[in-house]
Amino acid sequence: MKYFISLYLMAAMPVMVAGQSINFSNGQTTINYSAEEVGEIIFNNSSVTIGQTVMDLNEWSRISVDETVVEANTVQIEYNGAKANVLIPGNLHPFVEVAVDGAHVQITQSAEVSDTTCGEISYSLSGTSNDGSLTLTGSYKCTIELRGLELTNPSGAALDIQNGKRIAISVKNGTVNTLVDGNGSQKGAVTCKGHLEFKGKGQLSVTGTKSHAIYAKEYVEIKNLTLDILGSVKDGINCAQYMSMHSGELNLTNIGDDGIQVSYKDETDREAEDTGSITIDGGKITIHVSADAVKCIKADADVTINGGTLTLSTSSNGIYDTTKAKTKSSACIGADGDIVINDGTLTLSATGSGGKGISCDGVFTCNGGKLNIATTGGMLVYTNGSLNHNYTGNVDRITSDNKSSSKGIKADSGVIINGGDMYITTATNNAEGIESKKDMDIKGGTIFVKAYDDGINSSDDFRVSGGDLTVISIVGDGLDSNGNLTISGGTVRTMGSGGMEMGLDAATESGCAVYITGGSVMAFGGSNTYPTKTGSTQPFVNISTSIKSDTEISILSGGETLATFVVPSEYNENTGGLFRPGGWGPGGNSGSGSLLLSTPDLVSGATYTINNAGTSSNATAKLTSR
Repeated sequence: MKYFISLYLMAAMPVMVAGQSINFSNGQTTINYSAEEVGEIIFNNSSVTIGQTVMDLNEWSRISVDETVVEANTVQIEYNGAKANVLIPGNLHPFVEVAVDGAHVQITQSAEVSDTTCGEISYSLSGTSNDGSLTLTGSYKCTIELRGLELTNPSGAALDIQNGKRIAISVKNGTVNTLVDGNGSQKGAVTCKGHLEFKGKGQLSVTGTKSHAIYAKEYVEIKNLTLDILGSVKDGINCAQYMSMHSGELNLTNIGDDGIQVSYKDETDREAEDTGSITIDGGKITIHVSADAVKCIKADADVTINGGTLTLSTSSNGIYDTTKAKTKSSACIGADGDIVINDGTLTLSATGSGGKGISCDGVFTCNGGKLNIATTGGMLVYTNGSLNHNYTGNVDRITSDNKSSSKGIKADSGVIINGGDMYITTATNNAEGIESKKDMDIKGGTIFVKAYDDGINSSDDFRVSGGDLTVISIVGDGLDSNGNLTISGGTVRTMGSGGMEMGLDAATESGCAVYITGGSVMAFGGSNTYPTKTGSTQPFVNISTSIKSDTEISILSGGETLATFVVPSEYNENTGGLFRPGGWGPGGNSGSGSLLLSTPDLVSGATYTINNAGTSSNATAKLTSR
């Protein structure tokens, strides 16, 4: 046999011309040498030497000459039903070991692969198989090119990458690609020991029928491509270290757990982006989740949004976590650390019990962008061993661990708003628009809140130094501070529901107060917390009156208009929490409440005219109510 192979080679070589190649084949694996790189072939009894490579003739069942052209440093894998054919360029023969079983391909990349040997290797995948896979082992970075691939592995991962280095998955322009896994011990349809960088301008769909759709032990980056997660039993994308999206389109549906989850749990001192964080610089993200108490986007550390368009929705109900002995609810964006929004367009919707638009254990900061947040889920209460997903009773005596209400934004360590455009609505019992468990600082931006309970609430001091605020509460306070409430700038329109629910509310029972030192303020409610201490330096006027939507309220000095406030169309005097027969609360007819107005042009002791929808009243400006 060796004699005839040698004769074949000697006969073939004289007729090889540029553009032709010689192929060594064994079953479904072929090594390809172009005519340009063959040069002199040296024969001995059991092998031939091409360049620096020795080919053992016992390993090859077929040798041919044709016009096949294989790009250097690129291994081609073509799936065709029950089989896969692997074509390896000659320069890579010493550096890759291939085993093929039907359409299941295993490639071991040599530890000798480096910049000084062959450099980075690309693996080009195409074709279709309902019973195939690629398992790739190595210790040096590589690229996997998807060039029109439909690959399902019924017994494991479609792509199983046991390589701890950077793996680029390049989805080629104009191609549509599909990856699906099946039963097995894999962590994802795409499983990677290292870090994944998805790129290209093609389309890739991934379905995880066993666990996650995409799993990486280290980080995940996304740019340019369209990546569709069509379903997963657990998270759509699960990775450690960090996840970043620069551009492209990411769509996640039929998710069994969190849409995107990033975690890193050890005590190593790491860079900030390498500790379970998520950064979104651009692109388009659409995620819907419906499993109980899950998040569209979840990070063990921080979430930073610098741009992009995010449409996130959750219909998840909350649960009672028996291990932690507390309720747990869903959120469109959740972080154990801080959440920072610098730019972008975010549309967030939470319809399940206790659901939140944004929730973080750290500080929430908004510097720009557009946020539209709506929550409609009922209040979650755990009592007597059972869950109520739409509790409408009094919650004062229910411990915080046993209840969870819907919120537009909730932050445990503080809220800072420097800019941006926000439109936030909530609709059910105890549901607040923005809640800070510590301080609240509003320095800029345009903010509209219509909340069922308090519009904006802080557990500690509340400071407004800029921005344009419109806040409406149906059954609670407009601005509610459990510390001091200081307004030093900006424009504030705040409407409480009536009775004990105010437009401005500070914790006077704890010795705190409202301070007005600047800005333009309109506050309406059953009453208001009026400035009572000398630290308040800008006068105010107040009268007892009623207000109606789409009307103007002005302060006049003689014939000069000093300030005009427009009652927003979203304010409903019939359901907005004003007087009703039998007492205070939502519903009934409009009645009198307390209206406070303040503007920098007021002078303490001077008398001004207040024009409310054509009705005039006189009031004397003062610094404090005492």
